[in-house]
Amino acid sequence: MAEQFKFIEPWHKAIFTFFFFAAIYLLYKLIGLKILHRLTASTRSTIDEDIFAAFKEPVSHIIFALGIYYTLNASPIADRLSIDAIDRFLRSFVVFCFFRGFYNMSDVTQGASLRLMRYFGLETEETVSNIFSTLLRIIIVILGFVTIAKEWNYDITGFIASLSIGSVAVAFAAKDSLANVFGSLVIILDKPFKVGDWIMANGVEGIVEKISFRSTCIRTFPQELVYVPNSLLSNTPITNYTLRAKRRIDITIGLTYSTTPQQLENFIEGVRSYLYQHEDIDREGMRVHFINYNSSSLDVQIVCYALTGDHVKYLNILQEINFAILDVLAATGTSCAFPSTSVYFENA
Repeated sequence: MAEQFKFIEPWHKAIFTFFFFAAIYLLYKLIGLKILHRLTASTRSTIDEDIFAAFKEPVSHIIFALGIYYTLNASPIADRLSIDAIDRFLRSFVVFCFFRGFYNMSDVTQGASLRLMRYFGLETEETVSNIFSTLLRIIIVILGFVTIAKEWNYDITGFIASLSIGSVAVAFAAKDSLANVFGSLVIILDKPFKVGDWIMANGVEGIVEKISFRSTCIRTFPQELVYVPNSLLSNTPITNYTLRAKRRIDITIGLTYSTTPQQLENFIEGVRSYLYQHEDIDREGMRVHFINYNSSSLDVQIVCYALTGDHVKYLNILQEINFAILDVLAATGTSCAFPSTSVYFENA
């Protein structure tokens, strides 16, 4: 019986190595990840949670690769294998996992990249951080490719030279895309608007829903989705209605010609007194004046500013003023005029 299993003797070391790394892999998966998760959750900082979420899978892949590598080295077939090639494969795989972790970290709901932008003073919303995350991931992929290429003694100078020549053709072919990229950078730095703002740009008016690497998505009030290229937004006037600190109210009331001068003066004083006492009206910009003898009315202009940029609140303030005007009309015994024509018949 012992002679039947003699062929296993040369593999004893390899089998032991395989099960050793298998045990480490299982311990890491079943126990290590739970311990690390509790440790990161117990700290106030969220950076360690981002690192844990980004590197937990690459680390497990490295353990698995190390197990295969040392198992092959301990096996009887190690003499027939190219150890140098296996070493390079292992180092390349470790480098790949390392950069894969950083790639994941730049894409963990853009949290790490958003905090990095805030660290450098670039306060912006999470959606815009997608642009920064995309650039960061491109840089990570390029660095990973160059590092692995050097591991295999590949001369990348020729590759870089070919890229420099080809980049000219690519630049001409993708000039519109590059313009959008630079437009998105202008939006990040100037911050003329953010997600949720009510804007009008390039003839499109609506609410900003998304800012991507290529375009900005605007939901118009008829509920259409309009995608405006960032290159256009960076070269066109943008009106941001959300950033208004106050909104103008301009009302013209036409009183009948039967209104006496005293009634007209009482009406003006009544409206002016109401606006002066209103807490949401700017007192400095308030004006109520008798301005015009119209064809069928005596016109009183009411100009003031509501201290809000919110559209719904503005409408509520405007409604309150309109109701107050009706009360002042009733209190002063005046009434609004309407266009009318008097026809006189002359008896022959």
